[in-house]
Amino acid sequence: MKASYWGSMKTVEHVQLVVMAFKLAAGCVEEPVLLHPFSLQGLHSLQALVPGLLRHEVELALEKLDLIWDRTYAWDIFLEMMRTQTQNSFPNADLPRHFTDATRAILVDWLIQVHELMSFQEETLYLTIHLLNRSLHHIKVATANLQLLGMVCLFIAAKKEECLLPEVSALCYLMDHTYTKHQLLRMERKVLCGLEFNLTHCSPLHFLILLASIARCSAKVVWMARYLLELSLLEGECVAFLPVQLAGAALCLSRRLLKEPPTPEGEAAWCLASSINVGSETALLRIMHILATAAAKAHSRETCATFLKFSSPETMNVSRHPELSNAPSLLGICT
Repeated sequence: MKASYWGSMKTVEHVQLVVMAFKLAAGCVEEPVLLHPFSLQGLHSLQALVPGLLRHEVELALEKLDLIWDRTYAWDIFLEMMRTQTQNSFPNADLPRHFTDATRAILVDWLIQVHELMSFQEETLYLTIHLLNRSLHHIKVATANLQLLGMVCLFIAAKKEECLLPEVSALCYLMDHTYTKHQLLRMERKVLCGLEFNLTHCSPLHFLILLASIARCSAKVVWMARYLLELSLLEGECVAFLPVQLAGAALCLSRRLLKEPPTPEGEAAWCLASSINVGSETALLRIMHILATAAAKAHSRETCATFLKFSSPETMNVSRHPELSNAPSLLGICT
């Protein structure tokens, strides 16, 4: 029997009962309606199909997370997030012929280290890797200039997300002055023109935080999910998946790993959060397999910046959790 992505919710009737219980607990009186959308078709009518409770929870979550200033527009912002994530998506994870997944992983790992050194926001990292992925598909870059391309993508992302920017000379210093200021600025123009100045990106981190808030996840579950989500940046196979799929898979795998005692309210909240996800169960399970395998081997890889980053007390030492070594076996993967 195929494993269920969302765990123990086996039937529609069970799901509806749980959602009704959550409605009663929340004091909602609207008629119970539940939708599990598996495609983006008809997204314009999502507001009419998704339960009123979900809309209420989305509004509360966005406000709680300081992602909006006015709840009046919360649902419209959520719908725009769902639409925007499909822009500049990738039909497959293929790289240009002279690049490999291993080369890309080394570059991403280095960018994670530079990002942490600069104390940039997490959104900057995710935008950086998104710009890098797009640049590799749209711009001709020699292998010798791959590090320069990565740094330029980080510089552009920082301009969009950060308040304070490093000097160009400081960026050249971090690359051991392999490239000059002129080369860096020329590459910046090349990237911006190649991407047609379109820097739009709906980060999977935003979806993760939103889902976790609606699902009433504990702090440790969220930190574990954030660790798994950042590991996805190193995996070339994950490029072809939508942000909401990556976020949902990371959160579900985190729950499976930590095995926190379930509560009626928690299960109901999790069921409600699951109705946001768009994508086939096969795709979501595939992502979980990729992340589980990556997490099991993260401590022994050369590209271990993310492992070290999430091994500190500030991140609840989630990358050192003993269950991670057994993560693939939870999904029936032989390693």
